[in-house]
Amino acid sequence: MAQEHSLVNGANAGLPVFQSRRLYKQIADALAERIHSGIFAPGSHLPSERDLAQQMGVSRPSVREALIALEVMGLVEVRVGDGVLVCDRRASIAEGTDTENSPLEQLQARMLLEGEVAGLAAENVTPEQLAVLDASLLAMEGMINDRTRFLEEDQRFHMAVVVASGSQTLIDLVEFLWQQRTLPVYRAFEKHFTGAAEQTAVLEEHRAIVEAIRQGDSRKARSAMRRHIDRVRKQFTK
Repeated sequence: MAQEHSLVNGANAGLPVFQSRRLYKQIADALAERIHSGIFAPGSHLPSERDLAQQMGVSRPSVREALIALEVMGLVEVRVGDGVLVCDRRASIAEGTDTENSPLEQLQARMLLEGEVAGLAAENVTPEQLAVLDASLLAMEGMINDRTRFLEEDQRFHMAVVVASGSQTLIDLVEFLWQQRTLPVYRAFEKHFTGAAEQTAVLEEHRAIVEAIRQGDSRKARSAMRRHIDRVRKQFTK
């Protein structure tokens, strides 16, 4: 995002300083209060991510999550490469984001959990489960230009991997994390920070995961899954 500046000097806006790196909801609430009060007026730009992070004592990724949450609430318009514009709308401060965990924390949790899941799948997969994974890869090839259907098949692929791990507890945990992916802030991140080449990259990474599982190489499968999810996380923060 470009470093656009509000008509109001951010240093004089009375912004609080936070100590935690993962408080995007509180950051969003603090900014929303200042939008509602007119400190950040409709039609003006918010201070840049860097400026907000420095003033509030938090990381830039946490600020980015907060700005995306404000967009979901209808208070700002995020223009990647051109700053964040305050909208002329008075939405509820908590609207739309109360039940959603940090998208970046979700990806971190998935990287840790699904990496181990892939390692277990390499040890426990059956021929029938391998056939399901191969079928998922084939389906994704045919959906490469259909984003909606590709995302649906992406979830089926990851659930097929966890089924191959043989653990119902892990199935339940991965299902919960994937349910979080359907919520508004995460979807807004995908819209802004994943491009047209995303499906091709995902498909190649899925192929590497399946090949490691087929070989029964738990270390390689674990590493392939972690690289896959970490690339997505980096897309959200670059």
